[in-house]
Amino acid sequence: DQNGGSHGGGHLVEDTSFRWQCVEQPIGKLLFQRFLEGTPGLAAAGALWAELEAYERCEDAERGGAAAALRGRFFTPGGAEHCGFLSAAATAPPTGEAPPTANGGHDTSNSGHDS
Repeated sequence: DQNGGSHGGGHLVEDTSFRWQCVEQPIGKLLFQRFLEGTPGLAAAGALWAELEAYERCEDAERGGAAAALRGRFFTPGGAEHCGFLSAAATAPPTGEAPPTANGGHDTSNSGHDS
């Protein structure tokens, strides 16, 4: 059977979405990232993608500093690799979150427990 044999005779549907081809498929992702890096107007987008993936892997305690570094480097006009093509909504800080504190939101005072 030339129509797929045991596949029920139906046609296989190819996923041609960006997400499938350039994010979920390792070779497609690698090729697209290399394309971004090698294209002068898109190199910052490639760097932003790599940094966002690194952000996803970092520990919760490191996320506040990593987010601030990302905002300064990519989202702020005059930043090292400003991505001016991003909308204001895409670069706005998240709403509903308390601003980070110097100690990461943890109470460092002595709570009366003696060790």
